[in-house]
Parts: sequence; C-alpha cells; structure tokens
Amino acid sequence: IFLLGLANDIPLALTHTLQHYSAILSASDAMYLALFPAVVALNHENTFSLYDRLSSALPVAQVTGIQRLCSHYAARLTPLSSPDASRESNMRLTQITQFARQLASQPTLIDRYALQQLAEVGLTDADIIVLSQIIGFVGFQARVVAGFSAQAGYPTVMLPGFPRMEDAPSAPLLDSEAQWQGWLPSLTQNDSVATEVTLNELLSHHQESLRAYSAVTAQLDNPERVPADWQEWVSLVSARINGSRYCQAHHQHNLQQLTEDSALLAALQTVIDQVLVVYFTEQISHQLIAVTAELTRAPERFSHQHISPLRAMGLSDKQLLGIIFSAASAGWTNRLRHTLGQTV
Repeated sequence: IFLLGLANDIPLALTHTLQHYSAILSASDAMYLALFPAVVALNHENTFSLYDRLSSALPVAQVTGIQRLCSHYAARLTPLSSPDASRESNMRLTQITQFARQLASQPTLIDRYALQQLAEVGLTDADIIVLSQIIGFVGFQARVVAGFSAQAGYPTVMLPGFPRMEDAPSAPLLDSEAQWQGWLPSLTQNDSVATEVTLNELLSHHQESLRAYSAVTAQLDNPERVPADWQEWVSLVSARINGSRYCQAHHQHNLQQLTEDSALLAALQTVIDQVLVVYFTEQISHQLIAVTAELTRAPERFSHQHISPLRAMGLSDKQLLGIIFSAASAGWTNRLRHTLGQTV
C-alpha cells in the first residue's frame, strides 16, 4: 500500500533491497491503514472523518509535487460525500487544509496560535494529533517514493506550480540539555503554562498511529543498515532545513560525540548551500548533506543524478534506501516536534 504500486516491475536487485526493509514497509502500511481506514468510527473525542483525513492528505501530496501521491489521494477523496455547506463547515475545512499546506511546505509558519485556531473550529486534541500525523506521514511517504524512484532510475514526474521549499532562518543553537514540552494539554486553559508532556504521551491520543510510528522509527535505528554517524548527519540537515530547533540541538550534540569535524558542524547552523561550497570535502558527510538537502526541499525534483555521487563512493542499494528512509522519517519527526510543542 505504502509505495502505491511503485515496486511493480523493478529490477531484481531492488526487489531484494525492498525485502531487506520489509519490516519498515509493513509498519508504513500499518500507518497508512491507521490514518486512512475504509471506515472511521467517530465519537465525541474523535471527530476527524475520512473526508477530513483525505482532504488533509491531498494538499500535502500537492505540496511535495509527487504526482503518484496526488493521484492516489485525489482518487480516494473524490467518491466521498463532502460535509454540509454551512459557514462553520467551510471555516473548519479551510482551517484544516491551510494548516496542512503550511506545515508541509514551511513548518516554521506553524506556532501555538495555529493549534488554537484548529481548536476554535472544533478539532479535539485527538483530531489535532491525527491531522499532524497525516501531514508528517504523507511527507514521509512522498520522500520515500521520490527516493526509491530515483534508485530505480524512473524519470521525475512532478506537478507544476509549487515553489521549492525554503530553509528555515538560521538561529543560535540551543543548549544540548534543552527539553521539549508539548502544548496540547493546555489548549483548553486560558493563560496557563503548558503541562509537561512527552511527544509519545501526546501521540497516544491516537494509539493506532502511535504504534505504527514507533515501529517505523524503531526499525530505522539500526546501525547495521545505516551507520549511526550517517543517520545523524541526515537528521541534522533535515532539522536545520525544517526549523525543528529541538531536533537540531539533539543531533548536533550526538554528532559532536561521533565526528571531529567541528567546523562543518558549526557551519551547518547557517546556510547549507554555502557550506556545500566552502567546506567541500571528499568525505561522505558532504554527500549526505547534499542528498538530504535535495530530498527534504524538493522531493519532486529528486532523481538518480542526486544519488549517483553516493553510488560512486561504493554505497549499496540497501545503504542508499536506508539513507532515504532516514531523511524522510526525520522530516516527519521534525514536523511533529515543531507543531505540537516547544523547546524549553
């Protein structure tokens, strides 16, 4: 389900590569089914219908520019009955789709006030979690599809009209001891300090997607597939571009223990493209930065040309797909961290 038919008629070597990641693909399938089941049971705490969910997924797919995803989510949405045409329903749907588009395209546009606006049009805490997971997951799906298409040598097929994602503004690096604190429990309280809550505690508002998300991230934390320092470079670049300051501080701290290239680490706090020119080296870290930046900013433009330098350095298809999964999942986590809480 997750790859939307992309794995049909691929070379045998890539079939073996996919089999190596079967657990991640199964967890990704489970996430898709948790977010987009055939029937959504609604109640007082869970008001986010299947129409709402697919209406949120489609603009995310459109922002990524991946035609395969756009066609899929549009096809699932089209047969569904739209909500009533009341002013309240229109405001609700407008707020949801605007939030989805902004978080997918420019995460730093989202702040606590954006969550409050969702609450004001009737979304519950559980609804906001489902919406946030949909945005993160479809972005993850888009980047895996784009990366695997590049591995298979498929030509890029993108939708016109969507600008390339811009990097978040640079900011002073946070202390490595910085903590993350969720916002949602205090949304219904006026002028109060957010109750301390971990990300998993927040995500537990929707247990089905939490289980699948945890399974995906747990499978990626495997140094036998992708060395730990490679994963940290990928995650750091993703966090820098997406503006997730907590993730950036976390991965910067981890890399300080794994690499002696302190100059490159410091430079990544500024403009990544300048870093790629000024600090050019033959080290694999440079190519990891370049590949992650391209896949994060513009998945619709990602092609075999972007991964060819890593192939030339001797990386296998299994390693390449591991890097693609790591970059895609980092963007998912960045968006959850940025939109659902703050760094303190």
